[in-house]
Amino acid sequence: MILRYLLIIAVLSVCSCTQLKPYAATSSTPKAPAARSESGSRADLYFEYLLAQYYVGVKEIDKAIEAYHEALKKDPRSPMLLTELAALLVRQGKIEQALKLTEDATSFDRTYEPAYMLLGQLYAGIGQNARAIDAYSRVIEIDPSNEDAHLLLGALYAQEKKYDEAMEAFDHLKALLPDNPVALYYKARVFLDMKLYKQAEKIYLDVLAIEPAFENASLDLAYVYEVTERLKDAEQTYQQILSTNPANVNARTRLGNLYMRQDRPAEALRHFSHLLKLNRKDVESRLKVGIIHLQQKDYEEAIKDFTYLLKDEPQYDQALYYLASTYAEKQDFEQAIRNFRLIARSSPLWPMAQTRLALIFSKQKDFQNGAAVLKEAIDAQPEVADLYLYLGIIYEEAKQYEDGVAAVDRGLVKAPRDTDLLFRKGVILDKMTRRDDAIAVMKRILEIEPQNANALNYIGYTYAEMGINLNEARQMIKAALATAPDDGYIMDSLAWVYYKLGQHKKALETILEALKRVPQDPVIHEHLGDIYLSLGKKNEAVEAYEKALEYSHTEPEKIREKLDRLK
Repeated sequence: MILRYLLIIAVLSVCSCTQLKPYAATSSTPKAPAARSESGSRADLYFEYLLAQYYVGVKEIDKAIEAYHEALKKDPRSPMLLTELAALLVRQGKIEQALKLTEDATSFDRTYEPAYMLLGQLYAGIGQNARAIDAYSRVIEIDPSNEDAHLLLGALYAQEKKYDEAMEAFDHLKALLPDNPVALYYKARVFLDMKLYKQAEKIYLDVLAIEPAFENASLDLAYVYEVTERLKDAEQTYQQILSTNPANVNARTRLGNLYMRQDRPAEALRHFSHLLKLNRKDVESRLKVGIIHLQQKDYEEAIKDFTYLLKDEPQYDQALYYLASTYAEKQDFEQAIRNFRLIARSSPLWPMAQTRLALIFSKQKDFQNGAAVLKEAIDAQPEVADLYLYLGIIYEEAKQYEDGVAAVDRGLVKAPRDTDLLFRKGVILDKMTRRDDAIAVMKRILEIEPQNANALNYIGYTYAEMGINLNEARQMIKAALATAPDDGYIMDSLAWVYYKLGQHKKALETILEALKRVPQDPVIHEHLGDIYLSLGKKNEAVEAYEKALEYSHTEPEKIREKLDRLK
């Protein structure tokens, strides 16, 4: 019973349509087709109808359609014949013809329920939900006990975000089926669509109390757990589904995705590998296996996975993108460039591929080609803000700061509230020693996004460097840490403010926490050396400065001068 109601929603897509049964003559249905003496007898009509039924039974649909047309010649206003012929045409994908016949059927008899049911399915399948709603409402007027009509009507109302009407339809279904959990299930789906997760969860639990094996309810409940960050509950729910049905692809896929989200690659790999055993042609699982291998730096296996996908579909953009990314990680830039360039311009990944391509050139200090790639991409897709952002970054790397600001400003014309573009502009202005202008840009970011951790940190750290507004700097950096509590660079900024305030012990405690998160940053090691020196710990300061040199400080002479003063 449950399966029937879960499957019936599929009719909305008009992927298939079941054969409608011949009606019996009742007060709510039309009489049998009448004979017409001038063109044939009642026997001729029923012969064609029975012949059509026979051909349907042996799956000779073309012959069945021909027989229905012959029957309709003898009674062209028969709603039953029109509706059954329309249902066959749907099977052949002839939706326009089916719709015309079904509309004719309802015009000839406004009480023929099967015609309105099919009409609702057809309208819903072509996206005319308002007309589909009218059709199902008419079915319910004819037969208030039609369970399918209540279910499909509720589903359509939910699609249209008419949640009160959807709830009413499902309440009617619940009244018709008091012991069946399906109406409750669809009410929960409405709450889920409304993002009322607490209400949805309660009803899903009620559904599962009635029918513990209701897998779709369990899947939705696990989703509720995921979006409300109860990941352990979500994991346990997926595992429970798989314990009774190991072949449930949705549960295994979602569990694998959950493990990827939690950075548990080995467990994710196990589930996606299992899915590939069930179906070697499972493209999405193969792609995820490749991504996991890439994350694990198992580059050869990742290359095998993505190459396998490209055998059947050479233009598969995601496989090309990740294959190119794998080669880039391997430092095989020639292959990376070749594969990024194979991604079609029509692909949504094309702009991102161009940025990756430009960054490869930048890494090779070929800033000219990097900039050329992005300029060409901007000409092709001028609305993509990230292209201007990365062009600005390329110029920044090349120390062409004026060009960098100009590139970012062009992007800001397209997206004036893009905080990434604004932040990059501020950083470049800082490198041009235009700190007041940079601070003004960062304040503009905070007008748009008051909790932007990068802007808060920049202003706070800059104030500390300048030795001004230190209490305000501390407040801003603490606000940044509230947004990004594990960010080692922001912790370093806070340590530097404490240092500037003369709170050297606090500075040391804080910077040691920063180094746990960013152990190889040369500037943080320089700051650590300065803090140790302020506490009179010269040996520790020397060690910290030496680490700053070891990790390639951008101003090595400054660090050597500090070391020389300690000798």
